[in-house]
Amino acid sequence: MKRMITLAAASLAIASLAAPSFAQDTSEPVPGAESGAATGVLPPDIDTTGAITTTAPPSIADVIQAVKATDTSATQIGTISAIGEVKVVKISELAGSATELQTALTEHQDDLTKLRSAVEANPALMAELDKKQVEVPRIVATEIEADGALTVYVQ
Repeated sequence: MKRMITLAAASLAIASLAAPSFAQDTSEPVPGAESGAATGVLPPDIDTTGAITTTAPPSIADVIQAVKATDTSATQIGTISAIGEVKVVKISELAGSATELQTALTEHQDDLTKLRSAVEANPALMAELDKKQVEVPRIVATEIEADGALTVYVQ
């Protein structure tokens, strides 16, 4: 009897582990659904490791964080010789509190002056910004990504 109970329990355990699992195919769009900002669904990106990631659009909070790191950004820009992708983000198109941003810009005005000087002193970066018609006085912050991409926030 004891053997039968043990055998039945083992059979149930094995049966529950051997159940088939079904993965959802995400390569096909859902009928009637569109990805993008209009639907609030972001298209996936594939990073350098092959993992799929979703990149959220920047916000005013991201710009404020970049403004607070402007001194570091200025130092980094001064040492960059090869420029990767340059993304220009207009802060007027971002969600968030513009008042908080103005406060951060006022508090970090000296660092912002340093950043703009570093940008002007970097010929490779200036060439990229000229292509994108970015005027240095409009720059309020920058972020340098791990892959070398540079995000420039402008007014």
